[in-house]
Amino acid sequence: MTGPAPDTPAAYAYVVDDDAALRAELAETLSAAGLQVRTFPDGRAFLHEQATLPEGCLVLDVHMPGLSGREVQDELRRTGSHHQIVMLTGAATVPLAVEALHAGAADFIEKPMRPATLRQAVMRALERLRQNQRARGRVATAQHCLERLSDRERDVLAGLVLGLANKIIAYRLGLSTRTVETYRAHLMDKLEVSSLSDAVRLALEAGLEPKGAIVRADGPG
Repeated sequence: MTGPAPDTPAAYAYVVDDDAALRAELAETLSAAGLQVRTFPDGRAFLHEQATLPEGCLVLDVHMPGLSGREVQDELRRTGSHHQIVMLTGAATVPLAVEALHAGAADFIEKPMRPATLRQAVMRALERLRQNQRARGRVATAQHCLERLSDRERDVLAGLVLGLANKIIAYRLGLSTRTVETYRAHLMDKLEVSSLSDAVRLALEAGLEPKGAIVRADGPG
């Protein structure tokens, strides 16, 4: 299996397993797939360095001395880490691995495993990581765009997110319909969008939450 294309960013995998021989075998398999690989003998060693490591896929044994794989996963969640996790499990620990899936792990693999099975699981996890990174990038961009708006323009945008007509927005904000139309034109210019649907989509991506007068459940008679 070939590794990532030359023009794609480097992809990282971190192998955490207390079995030195297996750790080396897994690292060799993933290195051959074109990944940048680092290994760690236990969960504490990984957690000690994880904040400085590029985002990647963590190949994590569910059952280890000291911190278990699940405990490592819980700590990563607590610190807001975006590493993806492929959990390694023996037959006796499958329930723990399933629990890890429910807690956000990308996959789990039963040991012993075929090299191709490991590669495929890690590549899927890395693709999931890239999708998450793109989504976070869209959110950050959308939030930056909304920072350009005045408070009143944000109020009008919130009304549009609620699907309100201009005259309802005007009534709830104590403005004239013409003023709302002006704010609407200005906010679309600032957001650099050409359609109402694009403005609403950007607001939703930014997590804009309508509040205050705009959410009143009344309107002009």
